[in-house]
Amino acid sequence: MLDASSSPRMQQRRPRLLLIGMASFWVLVGGNLAVADLNAPVTLAIYFAAMFALPCALYRAPSRAGRLEPVNPLRARLPLPLWGFAALAAASAVQEQTSAGVQNALVYLSFVALTALAATWTSAGSPLLLLRWVRAAAVVGALGYLTTVAFRGPGAHGFYPARVYGEVVWIGMAAAVPIAKRSRAGFVVPALLLTACLLSLSRTATAVCALMFLALAAVGRGRRELIRVVALAGVMSYAAVWLITEFQPLRNRFMENDNEAVGGFVIGTTGRSKMWEITWSSIKESPWLGHGVGDAQQLITDHIPLLTHPHNDYLRLWNDVGVIGMGLWVSAVLLLMRGAVRRWRTAATAADRAIHQAALLCLIGLSLNAFTSNSLVYIFVAVPVAVIVGTSLGRAYASNASERPTVQRNPIGQALVKVPS
Repeated sequence: MLDASSSPRMQQRRPRLLLIGMASFWVLVGGNLAVADLNAPVTLAIYFAAMFALPCALYRAPSRAGRLEPVNPLRARLPLPLWGFAALAAASAVQEQTSAGVQNALVYLSFVALTALAATWTSAGSPLLLLRWVRAAAVVGALGYLTTVAFRGPGAHGFYPARVYGEVVWIGMAAAVPIAKRSRAGFVVPALLLTACLLSLSRTATAVCALMFLALAAVGRGRRELIRVVALAGVMSYAAVWLITEFQPLRNRFMENDNEAVGGFVIGTTGRSKMWEITWSSIKESPWLGHGVGDAQQLITDHIPLLTHPHNDYLRLWNDVGVIGMGLWVSAVLLLMRGAVRRWRTAATAADRAIHQAALLCLIGLSLNAFTSNSLVYIFVAVPVAVIVGTSLGRAYASNASERPTVQRNPIGQALVKVPS
């Protein structure tokens, strides 16, 4: 018989908070540390901390001492292509030895390591706590940015530069949507985040947030849910057309900055078409192996001194690590998406379903933003996405019944606590 004071039921109640706090911090702060030139040292610190903790997490069972919840021994593993991509990025950075290459590789490796750490340290209480903290951080950021808009107008820069705010708001949306149905007014937070993103005039981020907002209507797979999704999509499509044609700040963002012809349509690409043309010309010189991690960043800087990124992460990967490296990354993301969908459908609890849906939304958002942004090399994007995706992996095949202590009685009626293995 175990002493009640040392009962696992009394002690193992608290999830591990470090990664949850990190994810929430970056959603709140976004890229603002770059203003104080802190992004590079913070990226380096996160990388070394993750590399130090990863071997212990992977090869040693986490301690159950204290008041920490037990982790799930049946967690899913990271896809092999993701490890392959990390190894390729590390080898390329060592070979090239450029500051841009090292910085990019550190973000790639930190993403992989933090995903593995989150999968290892996740416990039963982690999913809801993580989603609520990230949602709260996103709400604070949205209210702060809306205050800026109230004084300076749409697309204004305050504590959050408008485009930087667009880089993180969709992560808050990915966390808010899966837990929206837990209250009657659950749609309020996603609506707030969508409004703030729209007023930041971040085009891709607004489209991503709008797509995630549609998931509010997809609560099941029946005909009624399909009709609800189609109806909401129709309303949102009409609203989008009206805003683009009638809301002048947004119309200017789409049609009146550099007036490039793309696919037969004249749209504003804010200079991206020139950056893409430069990167594509470089890709054709070495399409299979690439020019080394960080090359695209240096390439853009050489041609357009005021800019430092190609603003398309698929072109960046293709130029830097070739078809092989880009194929490894895309394969890894697709495998992670497939796993998130499967876990979402078979999850034993509502909390686990929520984190699996959030992981899927994060991967979709990251993949879509990569077409016009530099999300893959932003540490403030990599950390929260890695923690959410890793937490979903950590809850694979989990069952509350198997993780909680059960009470059995011996033949004479004494209560015995049985700790799950």
